[in-house]
Amino acid sequence: MERPAIGWSTFIVFDFMRVPPPAARTITVRFSMGRSVSLPAPDQTCAPLWSNGGVSGRSYGGESATDRLARRRRQLLDAGLELFGTTGYRATTVRQLCREAKVSDRYFYEQFDSTEDLLLAVYDECTARLEEAAVAALGDPGDAVQDLARRGLDAFLSVVESDPRLARVVWFEVLGVSARVETAYLARMQSFGHLMVAVVAGRAEAADVPEVTRELMATTAVGAVSYTVMTWANADFSPARDEVAETLARFLAGATTAVLESPRSG
Repeated sequence: MERPAIGWSTFIVFDFMRVPPPAARTITVRFSMGRSVSLPAPDQTCAPLWSNGGVSGRSYGGESATDRLARRRRQLLDAGLELFGTTGYRATTVRQLCREAKVSDRYFYEQFDSTEDLLLAVYDECTARLEEAAVAALGDPGDAVQDLARRGLDAFLSVVESDPRLARVVWFEVLGVSARVETAYLARMQSFGHLMVAVVAGRAEAADVPEVTRELMATTAVGAVSYTVMTWANADFSPARDEVAETLARFLAGATTAVLESPRSG
């Protein structure tokens, strides 16, 4: 049986997809009239039909290639927060993300290898927002521990309350996805715990607290705050934010004081 003819449409497909034809010594083009012509395969000395490098640097409408990449990434991140935070990670497809981001499907893989990679990127941005808000609100580090904790927690909870999508991504959608996501989640939560412990770590009375105790304090602190935020978000942010922040601040201050005042063995 005669092999089907290869017409110019074949080269148009290769050109459009920016993929060179299969490597070979020659490429045989068979025309419908039965004649064939052998062409040299592309090599280092032949000019390519399509060059990514020659196009990627062009500006369109005053927007550079770098700016286009950054804009598409931003659109996909925003779409990820919207869909993961409303529809849910497991129910969201690449096609839905691209539709929400208003970009072609092929641009997704220009930025991310998978929806899991996008989830991690969205998660990183969400947790960075929380941490930045808490740190900015701390103020004078010489204030009482409870006052510092209250200010930091109130700012932290304010970000959560203002964007329920963030709460869903940070505390719900990342759970049970994969070992890689689980590792990122645990590391970030411990980082939040370290931030809370850092409020008292610089005080003189905390200087001789063993490192293992600091790590346990961080784990305990973030565990209390995280579970409280999960139940608070699930209850449609009831009770009021200031009451939640005050209660958590008292708990953290009391736990910290108990650890600092406990007798050291040895």
